[in-house]
This record gives sequence, structure tokens and C-alpha cells, in this order.
Amino acid sequence: MGFIAALPAILWALIAWLYPEWLTQIQLPVPGAVSVGLGIVFLLAAFFRQWHWFYWCAWVGGSYATIQLGLQQPLAQKEVSQLYQAFPVWLSVSALLLAFIKKPTLLTLKGAFLFIVVGILPLALLLEPVANSVATLSPVELLTLPDWKDTGLAVGLLLWIVAMGGIWATFLLYKGSSSFAWSQWASWLALMVFLLVVDHRDASTWASVAAVIGLLLALADQMLKLAYIDELTGLPQRRALVSQLQHLRRRSAVCMLDVDYFKKFNDRYGHEVGDQVLRLLGSILREHRGFKAYRYGGEEFTLVFSHSDPDKLKSTLESVRSKVANYPLKLREPSRPDSKRKGKDARGKKDAAKTVKITISLGATLKEPGDTPDSILKRADENLYSAKKSGRNRVVLK
Repeated sequence: MGFIAALPAILWALIAWLYPEWLTQIQLPVPGAVSVGLGIVFLLAAFFRQWHWFYWCAWVGGSYATIQLGLQQPLAQKEVSQLYQAFPVWLSVSALLLAFIKKPTLLTLKGAFLFIVVGILPLALLLEPVANSVATLSPVELLTLPDWKDTGLAVGLLLWIVAMGGIWATFLLYKGSSSFAWSQWASWLALMVFLLVVDHRDASTWASVAAVIGLLLALADQMLKLAYIDELTGLPQRRALVSQLQHLRRRSAVCMLDVDYFKKFNDRYGHEVGDQVLRLLGSILREHRGFKAYRYGGEEFTLVFSHSDPDKLKSTLESVRSKVANYPLKLREPSRPDSKRKGKDARGKKDAAKTVKITISLGATLKEPGDTPDSILKRADENLYSAKKSGRNRVVLK
């Protein structure tokens, strides 16, 4: 899902490489298209308090402004050349820092300062001494052999885009990164591709629009997750469950489960450990195959099955119950060191962390003709009550 945020930049790169003549056939309002797009991202990010998007809006806006001012100013050919040799250095270094370095909260003095710097700093490339100094590190020069300089193709820049973009994308794939992380990669790619087709009119606007659309897609994906995904367990929450129950197949089943004696556990060990239990259960339910898991609320979870085979259901639910019951949960020390390095050094020097075991009770039911979301949930909940009344840590399927 996260990769979708990169599609506009990839599409832009393919068009710019394979069909550059299309860039002159469709006119865009300049710089209105970019300004409107960034404005929409700003408003949505501010409304939902997704402040990290602001830094990337400043990055795209500052880079685009630098390009436009560079085109409008009566610069000499040498100055223009230095600007476009220095620009890939700025884009690559700043994008990597912005993507992988921990950033301060925007609504702080440091955050506001970083926001301003990210937006204004690229304008320094319009100064000849700055551009000349940065251009000495340009991949256009460093990666281009003498025999390639007369080809008219920025081979060095192309090699750099392929190498850095490939390594970055591989890292994102390996980490299973979010759509926001992919939109950062896409923003960098879109503006770097512009430098390959810099001679085409409105190329910078198309590149910036592609970057902005990627940010918007990532923001939309984040909004969906906030609305439908439980932050603590990573499972879809009740709103998503209701939608799913309205479209149950004729042969399906629903199970309600919760943690036994969860309130006593919370009272004894504290809410932080209680959250640890819920995260563990969410992880187990996400990894187990055969059903779709939802967090119903509190310590209650709901499992939805796309079949109604009683034996298969019983086997799956017993597998879940057994896995939870036999999992040794290590209680985290309340006074753990803040530093990861200190925590690593401290390992093995103290007694082993205390471990506890938790159990769950499960009540499941098969879908019947005429069932509504409320009726099937009510029946599953009654079976859950029967499991608890029968001694807990068991499955009841009726």
C-alpha cells in the first residue's frame, strides 16, 4: 500500500524519459499548480496535525522556487550550468537528512527554525560562489567519463539517480516502510528526473506536481489508517469491523475474544504493562493465518472467518488460545535506561526480567440466515461469556 505514494513520481519519470514531447503538449498554470497542491497538503496536514509533512512541503516548495527564480533571473550560461550541477547535490543530501535524521516537533523553536531553513536554504544556490562550491561535488562531473561529455546526456546524473534511488528503494522495501516514507523517496526522484529533462518547458512544474501528488496520496493513506487502524495493536478497529460485518459471506463465522482477568492484571502491574499485553495479542493475531482480526475495544478483539467449517474453526481458535497461553511475557523494567547503548550494556548484569503468562477466552458462532452485524456479534459475545463462566482459557463454538 505504501508504494502507491511513489507511483506519480515513477509515472513522471517514465514520461520524461520515453515521451518527453508530451511535456510540451499539456500546459500547466505556473506556478499555480504547485502552489495549490502544496496549499492542500498544508491544510490537510495541519487539520490532522501531521506536522512532519510540513518539512517536506517546505523542501519541495523551496526547491521549486529556486528553479523558477533561476530561470527568471538573467543569469549567465556559466551561472546556469553551476546552478544545475549544484542542485542534485542539494536535493540528495537534504532529502537523505530530512528522511532519516530525527526531526524536532514543528511547533517548537527548533522545529520552526528547521522548517524555515529547509525552505530558504536552496535559494543560496542562486549565489555564484555557493553554487560553484557545491558544484564541485556534482555527480554530473564525478561520474561522467570524458568520452561521455559530448553525448548530450547527463550520464553521471543518470547513474547517480539509479544508484541512490535503487539503494533507497531497496531499504524501504526491506523495512516495509509507510506511504509517507515512499512519498519522500518519490519527491526526491521527481525533482532529480527534472534535471535530466531540464531543457523542456514546464518540466520543473511537472516534477513538483508529481512530488506533491505523492505527498497527498501518503497523507490520504495516513488518514485512512488513523480512522480505521488501532494505533496500539496495529489491527483494524471497530469502524472497520462494522463495515466488514455488513458484507459477510453466506458461509462465514465470527469470534469474540478477550484477555482473562485483564483488569486485575492492569491493577497489579500498571497500564503500561497492560498495553504491552494488548500489543502482544495484536501481534499474535496479525501473524496468525485463517481470519481477519479487529480490535473491538478495550481488551476485546473480534475475528472474522471467510468459512463456516466447525472443525477448522475449532482448530484455528485452539491454536490461537494455545499460542497466547504458552507465550512467556517478559515484563519491562520500569526504570530502563533511556539510552539504547546503556540498555545494551546493562543486559545480563541484572536478574532475568520477570515473566508472566496470560490467557484468553474465545466465543465463536457461525453465520445464520437473516443475521445482522448486531445479532452475530451478540451471539458470539454470549459464547464468550459461556467460555468465561466455564473457567476461562477455553473456546466455545455454538
